[in-house]
Formats: sequence, structure tokens, C-alpha cells
Amino acid sequence: MAGPAWLKKYLRMKPEVAQIFEDLEKYKEFCVTYGYIYDERHLYNDKTPWGEFDRVQRGKWPRMNWYAKKERT
Repeated sequence: MAGPAWLKKYLRMKPEVAQIFEDLEKYKEFCVTYGYIYDERHLYNDKTPWGEFDRVQRGKWPRMNWYAKKERT
């Protein structure tokens, strides 16, 4: 049994949602590489390490964060 047609439409991955998950994966890789704290809540917030990630995506040099205090986020 295939189920109702609305269920197929409801469970389909929309392009916007797929883009969010792709951004999360890229952001996680960036945080591991440059020593930033990874937190999903930082997504699209420029005052968090996401802002640094966005800066790197635009072609600027990244700041190495390995020696910064780990308490701050």
C-alpha cells in the first residue's frame, strides 16, 4: 500500500531544508578545522562563529581560534 498522496508530498525534502542541512555540514567542518565551538544554534547568526565562517566563504582569511578561551561562544 502506497499511502495517501498528501503523505508523499508532506514527507518530501524541500530545497530550502536541504540547503540548511548542507550549510550545517559545511559549518561543522569549518569549526573542526579552525577550532571553533560547533553549535547548531549559531546558524545564520553573524555574531557567532557562523559570521567567521561566512567571512571565509566570501574569500577572506580565517582567524585561527585554537588558542582562544573555550568558555566563550
